Amino acid sequence: MKMAGMNITFKHFPFHYFLESMERLGINSIELWAGEPHLYVYRNILGNIKNLKREIKARNMNIVCYTPEQCIYPYNIAAADSDWRKKSMDYFLENLYAALELETQMMLITSGIGDFSVPQEESWKFASDSIYQLSKLAEREGIILALEPLTKFESNLITDLNGINRMRDEIKSPSLKGMIDTVALQLAGETPDDYFAALPEVCHFHLIDGDGESDAHLGLDDGVLNWRDYLRSLQNHGYKGTCTLEIMGYQYYQDPQDAIMKSFKKVKELGILSS
Repeated sequence: MKMAGMNITFKHFPFHYFLESMERLGINSIELWAGEPHLYVYRNILGNIKNLKREIKARNMNIVCYTPEQCIYPYNIAAADSDWRKKSMDYFLENLYAALELETQMMLITSGIGDFSVPQEESWKFASDSIYQLSKLAEREGIILALEPLTKFESNLITDLNGINRMRDEIKSPSLKGMIDTVALQLAGETPDDYFAALPEVCHFHLIDGDGESDAHLGLDDGVLNWRDYLRSLQNHGYKGTCTLEIMGYQYYQDPQDAIMKSFKKVKELGILSS
């Protein structure tokens, strides 16, 4: 397996600073968070894509996953308001095309969050219809949609493995695959072994520590999660994908390189990374 850095930890720095930090740390794979100020599909998208591609290729790096901001920005594919839902779908379609332009093979999506004023099954149908449309385009374009469970603090729809499997069963698209986020995993009382037993493929992995009570995304050993056991499980199951350090929080934003470096060093000490 390989490690990837994620520019969301560097969102208060220029994108080239993030790339320079990854280069110094010897990390060649990146998960591209598509949000301001680095890349946003409704601001100078063609120019920004051109600049990003040039900088990434100059360093012989590759984008393993493209992740549109979808928890903070006003987009929600499960929204009951049809106009809002359509704008949200347009946003994801634009991002899918941006991912293709950046020559990555994977885009991360979530279920969104259902309005609390309507029955949960109605919200589920809105999310399912939206993901079905995205999956049809993903099939035609040959890109994987990595369906990430959110935590119970972020969504009332897909927050665990059962939700991923239910959505996959409804959509029935080879483009839609399940992934693991260690914070959501722990809060749902699940393990990586559960995912490997229930899914035909785990396509991606977010590696972070957590406090066991909230959706905090902490640096490794800054929380209480058994992240080393999680990685050993991936190794035992022959996982060949990428593990992204999705570290977030004000305590990390001021010196993001140090945050990534400390966690990356702890993973390297396990001796399980490929070159």
